[in-house]
Amino acid sequence: MSETTYMVVFRGQLVEGADRRQVMVSLQQLCKLTHEKVEQLFTLPAVVLKKNLSHERANNFSRQLKQIGVITEVKAMDAARVVPVSESTLAAAAPTSGDETVAAIRATRRGERVAGDKLQVAFHGKGGEYFKIWIVNILLTILTLGIYSAWAKVRNHRYFYSNTQIGSGTFEYTAAPLAILKGRIVAVLFLLAFSMSGQFMPILGIVLQLLFIILLPWLINRSMAFRNRNTVYRNVRLGFDGDYWGAMKAFILWPLAGVFSVGILMPYALFRQKHYMVENSRYGTSNFVPGFTWREIYGVAIRAFLLMLLALGLILVPIIGVFLALPLYLLAFAYFSANMGNLVYNGSQLLNHGFESTLRTRPLAMIYLTNWLLLLLTLGLALPWAKVRLARYRAEHLVVLVDGSLDTFVAAEERQVSALGEEIGEAFDFDIGL
Repeated sequence: MSETTYMVVFRGQLVEGADRRQVMVSLQQLCKLTHEKVEQLFTLPAVVLKKNLSHERANNFSRQLKQIGVITEVKAMDAARVVPVSESTLAAAAPTSGDETVAAIRATRRGERVAGDKLQVAFHGKGGEYFKIWIVNILLTILTLGIYSAWAKVRNHRYFYSNTQIGSGTFEYTAAPLAILKGRIVAVLFLLAFSMSGQFMPILGIVLQLLFIILLPWLINRSMAFRNRNTVYRNVRLGFDGDYWGAMKAFILWPLAGVFSVGILMPYALFRQKHYMVENSRYGTSNFVPGFTWREIYGVAIRAFLLMLLALGLILVPIIGVFLALPLYLLAFAYFSANMGNLVYNGSQLLNHGFESTLRTRPLAMIYLTNWLLLLLTLGLALPWAKVRLARYRAEHLVVLVDGSLDTFVAAEERQVSALGEEIGEAFDFDIGL
């Protein structure tokens, strides 16, 4: 018996409060239709926008349509016919590219590539250039007893952001150092209270541990919102819309399930975390949609774990064991980092745009190994060159797959954000990263 496939049905309904004219413009850009064909979609009682999809892809498509204000239904293909539309009418509403339905999402996964331009991500930073920023940051942080570390973080981020380019645009980091300093002061006070309570008031230490666990999902959401909101590409900010319960499940409950299952559920906990981060991130008003699966995460995690076990086993070999274990450990780490990065990027979409990450294990392992040797030989002074090498390699192996014009998409997002406005609450927004 063949597997059930699904279709996405549009019955002319829009999200409450959505502006019909703006929705039609967004739908026209998303589906590559003429204005006349988009108008025709709204005159029909029901239209199949896309069919022969898996349940997961049908739901993803339906969610992306909802983001631009279009309400759709996901129906099984073997169900009774629900669209009283002739085949000729459907053909008239479809794109002229040969696709038999209105195609919006061309997934980058499983060999299916997004049509259109490929924009290579580029990193233009230089080790010597960054060294000057880095060494001044270190000296000023020491002289100010750590206070300058917030300004140092902003300078570091701005250097890497401004040297990362996609197409004709570079990124900006707009965070205020005082907001970061505020977060670090709160974190240091909490750590001091926890440390002192452990020595003099053990019960208070337990209370603080429980309080930290309760606050952690909120802290994660605020930190992600802070980082994304202060990341700007061509005048459009990123955003993060995670909620407390979603973060609680992803970062507390599922990891606990992983511990109680003796690690068996840990890869699934990692999947839930990656999925949560991607699906709640957005560019302007458009959310990213994750398409990677927990089975793929398990495959990567299990192979990396086996390499780690082999590295630990080699340590027991006299004399040469340690020298063999280190390269194998770096290989395991590089395998996990490269393949996890590829899964997340290749399985994520932004409306009808995708990504193509081609990180490789052995080249990445060589960068890790040579960076480690450089740091060892220079007593850490080669860190700027190590960070620049890694950033350049990752950029060289990442491509943005643009379906249509990126300029049009960015301009549309800029207009929508300008019209929508953005509430920026500084009172409880801070970066918790130390």
